[in-house]
Amino acid sequence: MKPLKIFLALLLTASLLCPAYGAELETRYATVIYEKDDLLKEFNNRIRLGSLSYLVRNKSSLTIADEVRNKVDVIMDRVQAVLQMFPNNIKIKIVLLPSDTEVSNMFKLKYAMDVSYIAFYAPRDKTVYISVDSVRLHVFAHELGHVVVDHYFGVPPPAHIHELLAQYVEAHLED
Repeated sequence: MKPLKIFLALLLTASLLCPAYGAELETRYATVIYEKDDLLKEFNNRIRLGSLSYLVRNKSSLTIADEVRNKVDVIMDRVQAVLQMFPNNIKIKIVLLPSDTEVSNMFKLKYAMDVSYIAFYAPRDKTVYISVDSVRLHVFAHELGHVVVDHYFGVPPPAHIHELLAQYVEAHLED
């Protein structure tokens, strides 16, 4: 009986120490969760700030993790400014998935629906799931638009209003 208890204790300890997706990166607004460093690097390469790059000019970026941390936070700041909504205490998860298929599979797992999404926000979990293969600045900002709207209103607006506000973010991100 004693060896079984020791084994279960070790198993429990190992499961608590290892994140489900492999690695995590903390930002001011989010915990970015990813399986391998390659995913974080690809995410960083695909999120090109373009005319918004001035927003990270004075931020230290010695590593890819620093760059991602800075990008996530300045994009969230920009999304809030576009929407003129500044909710308190935004803290979400961003799960980087390798492909569109994995995003669609995650959506099916959560909502029992077949879709062909490259990203989505799950409000119950306060989590953005995003395909690293297809991510780009405006897609990411769109999903963060959903996050801001969700956190701003006590009672979430209807789905079509949520979507309109997220599309507004995409259209006016670089204004």
